[in-house]
Amino acid sequence: MNEILDKIRIRVEPVLERLDAYLIDLTSTKVKNVYRYTFYIDKDTYVTVDDCSTISRELEKILVDENLISPSDQIEVSSPGVDRPLKYLRQFPKHKEKHFSVTFKSNDKMITKEMILKDVVDETLYFDDRGNILEINFNDIIKAKTLIKFK
Repeated sequence: MNEILDKIRIRVEPVLERLDAYLIDLTSTKVKNVYRYTFYIDKDTYVTVDDCSTISRELEKILVDENLISPSDQIEVSSPGVDRPLKYLRQFPKHKEKHFSVTFKSNDKMITKEMILKDVVDETLYFDDRGNILEINFNDIIKAKTLIKFK
């Protein structure tokens, strides 16, 4: 199954790019003889329901026409949601001033902190850790998730 997912991934990435989106993850499940392909996408701005709908129609047509999936297979397009960690550097800038749980490497130790993202410059992320600004290189981040904070 990984081989078909790799083929699908390679085929959809240029389509997503044309639609100003990019692929975060692709999963598949099988129920009886029907596969469900779930595409988790993101944009440099926020993903809307209309974005998901447009991308879903476009991907389904291409993948069925090119026999990468069956017409009876299902496609679901979704944004990653707050429960999924951010995977790519380009996901961070739109989350400035949001609360994060960040696990990162520092001096051969793994540290987890709740902080506010202040800025992203090149590959450095600047977090406010209770008044202290922490600079973390993106490559040192093991896991970063946005947190929902109610005021």
